[in-house]
Amino acid sequence: MPQVQNMISSMFSPDAMGKQVALNLPPSITLTDEQQNSIGVIMSEAMNDIRPRMEALLISSTAETFSVDELQALIDFYVSEHGATIMTKMQPLMASVMGELAPDMQALQAKVGPEIVKIIRGE
Repeated sequence: MPQVQNMISSMFSPDAMGKQVALNLPPSITLTDEQQNSIGVIMSEAMNDIRPRMEALLISSTAETFSVDELQALIDFYVSEHGATIMTKMQPLMASVMGELAPDMQALQAKVGPEIVKIIRGE
């Protein structure tokens, strides 16, 4: 469906990928706009390389997870005026939420990271 394809394209765009990488960096690392843009281009190309596999996995997993009636309901929604509009707003919505949540996630990783490393090492 074009709406889903457009959402994936938006998520994998250089701008979105650059922002995503920047949000996941430790607070001590800041990027210039040029660095973020360059990283975004590299990540976008890399993600688009695996896009066919991701789409195949989404198709097979969706078919295994949802009934025919549920799939039809999803299709009906996504091709509706509201569904199409919602799809265009999902990537900016998630980027905004993740941007606000990034410091909390980094603090959480710093807090539990050492414990996870001990578990992995068998300590």
